[in-house]
Amino acid sequence: MFEAPFFAFLGAVALNLAATPWLIRRLRERSLLDIPNARSSHDEPVPRGGGIAIVATWLLGMTSTWALRYPLPALGILAPDGFVMATAGGMFVLAFLGYQDDRHNLNPYVKLVVQLAVAGGALWLSGLRVADLGLPFGGTTDLGVAGWLLAVIWLVGFTNIFNFMDGINGLAFMQLTLGGAAFCFMGVATDDYELAIAGALASGAALGTLKYNFPRALVFMGDVGSLPSGFLLAMLALRAGFGPRAEGTPWLAALFVLWPFLWDGGFTLLNRVYHRRNPFRPHRSHLYQRLYVTGMSHQAITLRYALAMVLCAIAGLAGQRRDPEILRAALGLILLGSTFYTVHVVRRVRASMTESGRVGDDDQPDHPERPA
Repeated sequence: MFEAPFFAFLGAVALNLAATPWLIRRLRERSLLDIPNARSSHDEPVPRGGGIAIVATWLLGMTSTWALRYPLPALGILAPDGFVMATAGGMFVLAFLGYQDDRHNLNPYVKLVVQLAVAGGALWLSGLRVADLGLPFGGTTDLGVAGWLLAVIWLVGFTNIFNFMDGINGLAFMQLTLGGAAFCFMGVATDDYELAIAGALASGAALGTLKYNFPRALVFMGDVGSLPSGFLLAMLALRAGFGPRAEGTPWLAALFVLWPFLWDGGFTLLNRVYHRRNPFRPHRSHLYQRLYVTGMSHQAITLRYALAMVLCAIAGLAGQRRDPEILRAALGLILLGSTFYTVHVVRRVRASMTESGRVGDDDQPDHPERPA
């Protein structure tokens, strides 16, 4: 079981290491560039659209590994798993949506409608829903119809959180690399072939492209990559918790894998709503963006988040055993660490503002290295 995901991972890494330079040249030829301005951290135009390599490699790899597992002799062909069709179709549509947004800055409400349609279609095809929250207290309760609604909110919500978190070099690539690897291990542990392969391909494709985005950015992921990548991770989390071979894996364990992005995105949304600021207006109030504004480098921020991602992934893998004691301990430690980190960032920002005499204004574009 481990061999197929391992070779899928290596193939994805090799393919994107080789293909991304070619893609960068094509993006430059089409003038898909981020032009630096006063708020940018780069001083020359950088191509935007590196996520195309991730999406294309995942789709190609998933198709290839499915064909190898279900060969054609005697016409014994089997239809792909509903999860595979749902994820592939959703990624393709969101990649096209993101590409158009990279070129034309689409209306956010148009994007939301498309994302809702994609989420609904993916759940219908895959049969996945949030059956229960998997909390380590209070027992399990089937959410019924509410589980479908929560699953739609989850898919759309995390897709956009991932997009918002793609704001400094390497950060989104790291989450896709480490998150995909963790879900691959979850799939191997439960003999879920589709989950293991999907996670391995996601991890390998992101790692192969990471070289061209971190520490120095030769290409940005772009919405063409961040929207389908966020959707992919959200689908992997649903499959890990509620797939046909989940074997009691609590959804909370799957959420641990994505916790750094979930906490930053969720805290920022609630904070803006609490202060009566439009959460849909471009801003730079994410925790990682606040660190950047205080003078911390892209590399330092990304490496700190990567460490948190590794620790949270370990917690998720440990929690897969559905041991309430392990889940409670992991949840407590993660919440404590997240709270400490948030307080640290807020204090650092206030100290920086005091020293410089600036008045805080976080209503700036989401991507500090990108133009508005």
